[in-house]
Parts: sequence; C-alpha cells; structure tokens
Amino acid sequence: MSDENDSDDGETIRTIGKRWTLLDRLAAGPTSKRDLRDDLEVSRSTVYKAVRELESAGLVEETDAGPRLTLVGRLLTERYRSFVELVDDVRRYEPLLSVLPPNAPMTTDALQGADLVLTERHAPNLPVSRIEELVRGVDRAWALAPVALPRYVDLFYEEILSGMTAEIVLERPVVEYLETDFPDQFSEAAATGRLSVYGTDETLPFGLILVDRDGEADGVGVGAAD
Repeated sequence: MSDENDSDDGETIRTIGKRWTLLDRLAAGPTSKRDLRDDLEVSRSTVYKAVRELESAGLVEETDAGPRLTLVGRLLTERYRSFVELVDDVRRYEPLLSVLPPNAPMTTDALQGADLVLTERHAPNLPVSRIEELVRGVDRAWALAPVALPRYVDLFYEEILSGMTAEIVLERPVVEYLETDFPDQFSEAAATGRLSVYGTDETLPFGLILVDRDGEADGVGVGAAD
C-alpha cells in the first residue's frame, strides 16, 4: 500500500510540474479551453491533452465555464506555487550560497526579504558599505569574523565609543593583527567594557553579524568571498 501511494504521489508531483503554467492560470477561476490556448500560447491539442492529464490526477474538473481546479488541485497548486517562489529565492542567492560550506547553518527563512550585495568591478566595497549601514546606530552587535578590514575596525571602534556593545569571535591571527596594527583603537574600545573579543583556532568559513536596536533583533548579515 505504501509503495503504491508513493508512486501515485510521485506521478502527481510530476504532473503538476509538467502542467504548472495551466494550473497557475486556472487558479484564477474556470477558464475555457479556447482562452487557455490563447493565454498560454499553445495548440488546441496541447490544452486538451493537459486537461485530460489533470483530470486523471484529480486536480481539474470540467464545468460549463470550462476546466477548473478541484479542491485538491487548488490546495496543491497553492503549495506548489510556494515551492516555485522558494526555488526562485534560493537561485537568486546562489552567488552567496555557492561559496558557503554545505553544512552551513543556513535556512530558507533567512533568505526571505534579504538583500544580496555583490562586489562590482568599479565598486568593490559595496558589501562592506552594506555591513556598515547594518551596524551604524545599533545597541548591540554579535559577530563572527574571519578577517578584519581596516574599515570594519574604524566602524566598530566608533560605534563602541558611541555606546554600542559588541561581542566578536575572531580567528586567533586576526586578534593578533588587531593588537599589533591597531593597538590604540583596540585597547581604547576594550577599556569601555563594551567590547568582548574571543579568539578561536577554528577556521571561520564565512562572516556573520547580528544586531539589535532597542532590545529587538534588527538585522543579520552573512559575508563570504569566493
């Protein structure tokens, strides 16, 4: 019984994928075959064949106004549309996702409403500027950083002296770099009591920053380089 149901489910999924444009069109309501042919710019025989397949799968039924979605068809069409939108989101962020490790703790929820900022030939600092916008004026920041760009050092130094509290995990060589190349800024920021820096011997495969403002989560940034 289970194998048979799995086979039926697989066939239904394949049918939905194959006939998705027609199902998406029928989501607006019953539509004549002529209108389906014109709207989808396909042949009459293609429409008739597609409708028969969808009827056999229990997704579409004939009415006087033309084919329409059954309740099963409507529910599955709504869910499949969500999946299509999810695929679009994941593909949109592929330039970032492709350089993160496969086991990175990333979920699709993190992509909802996110901005993808890439370096450009004539504007290589665009991602740095976006992180700067994220950090300016927040109350607290938590960060994992495999590198310490001088611009980031200035940013955190200024914000910490202005009242921001920061906890930062850095690769140990980065901590040593800060201590030797930015001793005054590093020690002055630490002296406020609002900076906590932790060194790790682990390799950090990407940068991560979380910020909050007025006690509420305000933003998350993920940075990586290929």
